[in-house]
Order: sequence, then C-alpha cells, then structure tokens
Amino acid sequence: MKKTIYFLSFAVMAFASMTSCTPDYKKVTLDFEGAYWDALVDNPQYGGKLIYGTYNSLFWTWSGAEGYTWADNATMLEFPGFPDVWGSRCYSSGGEVISNYVSADFKGKDYNSQLEVPVAPKNGKNFVVHYGEADPSAKVKGSGIPAYSMIRFADMLPRTVKSVDICNTNYFLNACVYGNDMFGPVSGNTVLYVKAYGLDAAGNVIAITDTKLIDAEDVKQYQDGKKKAEWTKWNLSVLGSVSAIVFSVYGTADCYGDYGFNAPAYFAYDNVVVEMPNEK
Repeated sequence: MKKTIYFLSFAVMAFASMTSCTPDYKKVTLDFEGAYWDALVDNPQYGGKLIYGTYNSLFWTWSGAEGYTWADNATMLEFPGFPDVWGSRCYSSGGEVISNYVSADFKGKDYNSQLEVPVAPKNGKNFVVHYGEADPSAKVKGSGIPAYSMIRFADMLPRTVKSVDICNTNYFLNACVYGNDMFGPVSGNTVLYVKAYGLDAAGNVIAITDTKLIDAEDVKQYQDGKKKAEWTKWNLSVLGSVSAIVFSVYGTADCYGDYGFNAPAYFAYDNVVVEMPNEK
C-alpha cells in the first residue's frame, strides 16, 4: 500500500513539473502597417527602382535592388532579399514585395499592375505580393540568399505560423478569367494553387501544404458576375514549427509549356499570425 501511494505521489509531482515547464505562447500578427512598410511600396509597379533597380539591356539583367529587404521585430519574420536568378536579383527573380495598390476592375490588367489586388485587405492598406514558382527541395542552401524567395525568422529558431489572409491579384485574375497571350482562360480540369514549404534552419523541407487559388468553376462564376474576389484565411499551422516558409504558385499539368509555368505566379497575403513565446 505504501509503495502504491509513493508511486502516485511521484506521478503527480512529475506531471506538475512537466506542466510548469510548458512554454506560454501568445499570437502576434504582422499586418504590414506603418511608415516603415509604406516606404517599401514601389512606384511604378513594374520596373520601379526599389524592387528592380536598373536594367542592363546588353546583358539582359537588373541590378540595384539587392537592398530590398524587410523585417518585423515583433514576429522576427523577415524577407532577406531577392534570389539570384540568371544574374539578376530583383522582383522578376521571385520575391515578397510590400504593396497597397487596389482596383476593383481586373479585366485587361497585365504585368504593369502586378502589385494590385481587386479588394482592399481586411484591415489597414498594406499587404505583400508574392511572385514566383519554386521548389526548395530541388536545391537546398542553408544560409545567405537562397535560389528561391522566402520569409524566415531572423534568428532561425522554429516557430509556428498559424495563418495568413490571402487574395488573388489582378494580373493573375485577368489571365485566369479572361486570358492573355500566355495563359487562360481557365477551363476544364485546370486548377491553380499556392503551396507553402516549411523549412528547418538548414534549409531542408520538413512540411508542405497548399490551397486552391482558382479553378474552372470559379472562373465561370467570375464571368457570370456571381463571384467577387475576397481575402480568405489560409491555415498554415499544419506546417508545425518551422524556421522559414517558401511560397510557390503552381498548377495542373496544362498550366505548363515549353518555358515552364505559363500563368502569372502571383498571390497576395496579409495578417501573418505567429505563435510567439511570452517573455518570462
């Protein structure tokens, strides 16, 4: 009997010890609002000095946008800069660019409106427009500027990103709904998605999730005037604790041609909710 009581007492003490050591977390939202973020919005949307720099027609390269980065102290999230693709480090290489451009009419919009969405975000005016299709598992780099765009925690400590609000951009919607010289309109079984890769501190892919951006039924509803663009919440908590996230816009096989992905690889996001440990 004494042994049983001792065992139960020990179990209770162990449980109490475990609970007292459980980290206390809070949710912190990065909404990209304020003067710091306002200064990162480029003008014009295509070819602006902030996100493109200067074009060298002799070598077909852009230079001068290497310094375009952003960082948030509250969530520790940062965009460390554009990747180096074919000798250029600019938005055409893929990136996470701050925007506040909104226009309800997306018909006819092209790359000159690449930072524009059809509906204002749920709160404030600023948001991020991602551009790029990437597979970080194809080429892993553990430090420095990688071969693909990412958002990461500045200290590279793993944390959980709970969710983001996402919205289709006007350039993307015009191509999918009305078509352009390269792509669309979407029909049949064509579906376009955005994928999120969760990376560890070494750059290894440890989790993947995705969500639909548009399909043929959505397109029909847009064309019939029955559907309006909106911001929706995307659950990223399924990635678990990660040190970085890589976004990639992709689609079914018919979205690809001789030169790769034919659709404009853009989507917008805002209100990044991060689970952060409380200060002790």
